[in-house]
Amino acid sequence: MTSWLVPPSSPTGNSRRIELAGIDLWIFARTDKVFVYPSELDIDRLKDALSRTLSVWPLVAGRFLLLDGGHYSIEMSDNPIPITYAENTDLATWPANLNIVAELHHNPLVPFIDEVQIITLLHGSQDEPLFRLKLTRLVQSGE
Repeated sequence: MTSWLVPPSSPTGNSRRIELAGIDLWIFARTDKVFVYPSELDIDRLKDALSRTLSVWPLVAGRFLLLDGGHYSIEMSDNPIPITYAENTDLATWPANLNIVAELHHNPLVPFIDEVQIITLLHGSQDEPLFRLKLTRLVQSGE
């Protein structure tokens, strides 16, 4: 497994903050998605595109903050986004029945996802990114 950090191509967040209302924290706001591409992925091109996108959307490159008095906000701090790359030699092809997962408690996609640690965020860690990517190459099928 290999990992990279992809920063915004040009910082645009300027440490601006967006305060979150208490109701925003009631839901486990994590979205786990898997996209399957039937061919090789150009990693350098993906990193460049992600870097440029982070400059346009500085909120994604921000960090969740726990401020004095229990107030929460997102600081657009222009942090890099972690990307993890792994190769899977076990699966011959992507199973069609794993396209949609509705339950967080029993999620068969866990080996293919680099989850954002919600509990770490809520305890005020500034090290946990709001967005992560995990790329898994299925060696047998080239997906």
